[in-house]
Amino acid sequence: MPYVYADPLACTGCRICEMVCSFTYFKVLSPSKARIRVVRREPAIDLPIACRNCQKAPCMEACPTQALYRSKRGVILLDEEKCDGCGACVEACPINAIRIPPGLEKPIKCIVCGACVQMCPVGCLKIAWANEESMERKTAYVERLQKYTLNLGLKGGS
Repeated sequence: MPYVYADPLACTGCRICEMVCSFTYFKVLSPSKARIRVVRREPAIDLPIACRNCQKAPCMEACPTQALYRSKRGVILLDEEKCDGCGACVEACPINAIRIPPGLEKPIKCIVCGACVQMCPVGCLKIAWANEESMERKTAYVERLQKYTLNLGLKGGS
């Protein structure tokens, strides 16, 4: 299942992703209407949050009108005709990736369109698949470990 992966170590907190997203869908520059959002954890960690399209999706299970469904690509989408705006999906989301913005009656969530990925100035966003993130984390860890051991004068793990 695809989702927008964000490398929190590379994110600068510029929030351009939020602006691009809100403009793409609502033609306004407003982080409150973005389907992706950047959460700042002080002192200097910015974490972009977007729907992970969970395999066992609590949002879908919580929806009393079954307005959330999975596309052929594996992306969870909202059928606005069925949605009554109750917010059960918002409450059920474990990462707070679904929300009802001010002035709207129904929830919004990332649908993996890629607009934010294309415009990220530091390249910390990418469209990934469920297994890619764990492989990317392992690779990044090995690279950091290699740099650290080389700085200590250790070669080849000796």
